[in-house]
Amino acid sequence: MFFLLRKIGTLLRGKATPFQIIAGCMLGAMLGFMPGFATAPGLIAALALALILINANLILATLVGLVAKLLSLLLLPVSFYAGRALLDGPTEGLFKTLINAPVFALFGFESYVATGGLFIGGLLGLVAGLLIARGITAFRRKMADAGQNSTRYQALSSKPWMRFGVFLLAGGGMKDPDYAALLQKSTGNPVRPLGVVFVVLSAILAVVTYQFFSGEIVTTALRSGLERANGATVDLESAEIDLKAGRMTLTGLAVADPNALGTDLFRAQVVEADISGANLLRKRLQLDRVVVSGATSGEARRIPGRRTPTSAKIPPPVPIPDAQTIEDFIRNAQVWRERLAQAKQWLDKLGAPPAEDDAAVAGESLEDRLRRLAAAQGYASLKATHLITGAPTLLIAELQANGVTVAQLPGEILDITARNLSTQPALAEGAPAITITSASDRVGFSAKLGGVDAAANDGALAFHYRGLPVDTVMQSLKSTATTLKGGTIDLAANGRYHTGSGTIDLPIEATIRDSMLSLGGRDTKVSRFTLPIGVSGSLDNPRIKVDAKSLGDLALKAGTDALKSKAAEKLQEKAGGLLDRLRGGK
Repeated sequence: MFFLLRKIGTLLRGKATPFQIIAGCMLGAMLGFMPGFATAPGLIAALALALILINANLILATLVGLVAKLLSLLLLPVSFYAGRALLDGPTEGLFKTLINAPVFALFGFESYVATGGLFIGGLLGLVAGLLIARGITAFRRKMADAGQNSTRYQALSSKPWMRFGVFLLAGGGMKDPDYAALLQKSTGNPVRPLGVVFVVLSAILAVVTYQFFSGEIVTTALRSGLERANGATVDLESAEIDLKAGRMTLTGLAVADPNALGTDLFRAQVVEADISGANLLRKRLQLDRVVVSGATSGEARRIPGRRTPTSAKIPPPVPIPDAQTIEDFIRNAQVWRERLAQAKQWLDKLGAPPAEDDAAVAGESLEDRLRRLAAAQGYASLKATHLITGAPTLLIAELQANGVTVAQLPGEILDITARNLSTQPALAEGAPAITITSASDRVGFSAKLGGVDAAANDGALAFHYRGLPVDTVMQSLKSTATTLKGGTIDLAANGRYHTGSGTIDLPIEATIRDSMLSLGGRDTKVSRFTLPIGVSGSLDNPRIKVDAKSLGDLALKAGTDALKSKAAEKLQEKAGGLLDRLRGGK
């Protein structure tokens, strides 16, 4: 409290001009209303640079900035809707140009909260600055009048103990300032000379620091970004970027599984990428070719990872006649739901259409969509991505990972190829595509996420898994009256993934080979039988429909075989008795 009184006293008795007061309040308030540095790095850096260079009052900037930061939390919805009015209103064209312009693209204008906070903070700072400047001017005018016309004030202010008391409580020196002279100055020097020196020295220090510590800086920034994207811990030993050579190298990458923090979802010894840095000032990064070496999945972590906050919610299943949910079939349904939700998040990130298309697919307006996302993710996370044009902010043209081993697939060696992975697939030249093949061809997967590029087709989704042990499958299913023992199952699926709505239409054929069917207490040999299964609805909570006719055919075949077997046994018994009688007759 004493510190605050002295700062206020210094401001009243100091040499701050109205220009310095208003500038300090505006810059401090705008900085206070800014979201995190990761959201608007260029904007925060520009405001901080302006505060240093412009001869604004730093005391007021600090005090107003602290108050503004608290207000920004309370007025977050106001900042969002102000940003909404600016980005999606009459000034949309201006901000669209800034968002896609070199250098200005780094400012984060696409964030509704950042742009709205800049406006709200500037407006509140201007009002506060005008009020404070007016109050200080009135105080100085009154003090100047008292110093000239009040003999009592002159006598009191001349006493040493009075001057010392004022200095102790209010600061500003032992001698009263010349208030009349202060009233004559309205602007003063708009540029802070010491600020210019500070900026130059800071730039030199930044260049030197980057030269010696660029690896640590890049590693920390990249690790933080990967953790936000993954939703769990990401370990990274080192990261090096050589823009001149157009090369990026990551070593010791380990991505924790958000649904099983004791294992790594992905681990790689080395990741090398060719970088196209032509549009870095437009906040666009293109990786022409990414090669992954020494990749594994499902390995145990020495230290369990930790989750980052997520807002993903699993929707209720879409009602489909004669269909059931995962819980109706599988014992550990929650694990499967988490895996499917994770898969849906990946596919949504790879194939999400622009905001307008998403709203059209979901049958909701942009306003309703933003309100829904704000309730689920928070206002600070919402961005006007539909204003980003020209090229995606991140594009991986080609990714190649050969010789990948997966703990859940012992003995299998996988090759993974991906193309056109980007943050804004609608701006990429081709649709995102992923292909996974195994050396034995037991396992295969392919996905081409349509509906996001010029082709505008629904995404094709296909996979197969051959030779899956029947006993392994039956152990994961809930107990039924009819069971299978021994043999293998071949799974083959070929369907669609509808981008935007996040739903699938995936017919699966399960071919049972050389298995024993237990029906009504009797075991029947099944040499080969194909069972159609329909999976549809939201990917993270689908409905499952097993073809009743095929099940009936299987039961009928098993019953027929059982009757034939029983008839054969009776015939064999009769034939054996006849043979015995014939022998006895001799």
